[in-house]
Amino acid sequence: MEVYQSEQEQIDALKKWWKENGKAVIVGAILGFGSLIGWQQWQANVQAQRESASLEYDVLLADLENSKYQDVKDRGAHILSNFQSTSYAALSAMSLAKVYVEEGDIVSAKTYLQIAIDQDDQPQLKQVAQLRLARLLLADGDAAQALSKLKALKVGGFGAVVNELEGDIQVALGNRTKARVAYQQALDAIEAGVDASLLKMKLDDVGGPEADS
Repeated sequence: MEVYQSEQEQIDALKKWWKENGKAVIVGAILGFGSLIGWQQWQANVQAQRESASLEYDVLLADLENSKYQDVKDRGAHILSNFQSTSYAALSAMSLAKVYVEEGDIVSAKTYLQIAIDQDDQPQLKQVAQLRLARLLLADGDAAQALSKLKALKVGGFGAVVNELEGDIQVALGNRTKARVAYQQALDAIEAGVDASLLKMKLDDVGGPEADS
């Protein structure tokens, strides 16, 4: 920076700089302020969307509890259409899948579970949907596809559940040795205090923990 010999020279230099750069400074300040306002408005809109979706989903759950299945379908479709960016869309898709299972429409149930898997970015919710889809495929007689879906699942905190389901699928596929391994892994991963009697029965049915490979 120049060393000015007098206060007047400093003032003159500032005036010159402002004449050359003042417009850019003002525009930058306006744009910066506008960006801040835009960000705040966006955040407010996101929060409003979440609150509206939450209220809609609460009503959907009440309808589901009271077996008002058509109302669940209508509201679920509304949530999926209008609140796609929220987790309530995936939750609603899972509720719709439950309704269609109750009605015996397995094709639609699988479709909505896949929507929940594809749409949600929360790992645990996605894992629950994947588990339900694998169980549904197994119950529908498609053990091979159930195993494929299960293998794509990141186990996370569902180790015991995933391994037990894999054991069930391997039994359906006729792979008793693989089923025994899966059941044993499930038993090893099960939390203390959880009733493991059914799991132990399944393990015994495929040869027990000491069975040869």
